[in-house]
Amino acid sequence: MEQRKENENKRKSYSVSLVSTVLILFLMLFLILTLPMASAANEEKVPFKINETQITTSGSAERPVIYKDMIVWQDYRYGNYGDGTFDGTYDVYVYNLSTSREIQITTPGSAATNPDIYGDRIVWSDDRNGNFRLEKSDIYMCSLSTSTETRITANESYSVSPAIYEDRIVWTEYNNVHMYNLSTQEGSQIVTSESMIFSPAIYGNNIVWEELLVSTDNGVSRDIYFYGFDTHKKTQITTGGSAGSPEIYGDRIVYEDWRDGHSNIYMYNTSTSSETQITTSGSASSPDIYDNRIVWLDGRNGDTDVYMYNLSTHREIRVTSSESSKEYPAIYGDRIVWEDTFNGTSNIYMSTFSGDESELKTPVVNFTSNITEGYAPLTVKFTDLSENATEWNWNFGDGTNSTRKNLEHTFSAAGYYRVTLNVSNAYGTDTKKIDINVRNNSQKIPCRFNFLIFEMLVLYLFKRSA
Repeated sequence: MEQRKENENKRKSYSVSLVSTVLILFLMLFLILTLPMASAANEEKVPFKINETQITTSGSAERPVIYKDMIVWQDYRYGNYGDGTFDGTYDVYVYNLSTSREIQITTPGSAATNPDIYGDRIVWSDDRNGNFRLEKSDIYMCSLSTSTETRITANESYSVSPAIYEDRIVWTEYNNVHMYNLSTQEGSQIVTSESMIFSPAIYGNNIVWEELLVSTDNGVSRDIYFYGFDTHKKTQITTGGSAGSPEIYGDRIVYEDWRDGHSNIYMYNTSTSSETQITTSGSASSPDIYDNRIVWLDGRNGDTDVYMYNLSTHREIRVTSSESSKEYPAIYGDRIVWEDTFNGTSNIYMSTFSGDESELKTPVVNFTSNITEGYAPLTVKFTDLSENATEWNWNFGDGTNSTRKNLEHTFSAAGYYRVTLNVSNAYGTDTKKIDINVRNNSQKIPCRFNFLIFEMLVLYLFKRSA
């Protein structure tokens, strides 16, 4: 009997231990599955940042392009005579971001200009065998991995504006587009036109360019075209005669267009044959595109700055905000390069993005006024209610401005005034406008006029009663 009870107790103890073990294993499995989710949910997103770096200090660097860790540009540091005049000499340089090393690609003595880069290959136009002033230049290529230079053209023509993608190099000669295949070592004329051809760009199987036609009455027409190697077909993208500076990435082509008298950036999708307007500032030019990001120059704030638009997030970012003039922005990945001109010198700068772009805090403008109409002199109190702003710029419409956040302003003379507040931070700008109506003091009703009305009313009532 005692043995049986002992066995039953052992079985009960074993059952309890088994249940406990199962519960412990279940709890451990639950923690393993849920803790990463909780950790991910509680993980804070990294704030979006823009870090700016000066790449050159020569004061003579122009027209940068970028591919991965390589920045390439043209430089006239050896093109100055002793008296300060310019002899026309340009050289091509490359800067390796990984090694922080600058390399001179060409030998001084010619005009090596308009460089482009893909992989370890750099191409440019060079007048060493002719003269740019005589419209004679050739296309050259340098391989960074082998340190070898190759002359691509030798046809005594004016070969300029090369662009490279994989094994294909394209360039223009007056009214023609030419292509050289590095794999087959064969060259061919791709397109000919009655118009002058400028600014070729290539991506994959497509080439884009700008055609300029001068009419008999000296009118100028500029439009964008593209050509597909797979279709062997030339297609006109714009027809308004006001578009230029095309760039291409994938099936997207970006360009500037003056169609309404103001310059804005547009995008054309070759897959859907649809056009999208990117900017509305009326002062945008020189676009470039990489993946979902478009960069361009914009003069909306007076100075020319670099802006960026993300096609996936639909966010616009102001990349630069200094008082210098910017030119030729180019983008690759999270890096934007441009030419920065200040006090007669030009250098290459780069901005690098980091963090979560969804955490971008763009400014949202808002303000109130305690009054919107009254008699001169009219003092109005303005209260800023903007979000994420770090800079304020008030324009009161009477020739005066202020950079204070909150303030009072007195309008001395009668009139209608458009008050504008422009707020900004490192990521963008926003603007709001209201109207203030200031009436002339003579429009006030004098006190004696009230007595006249009173006397007329008394006389009327007296006559009526009589």
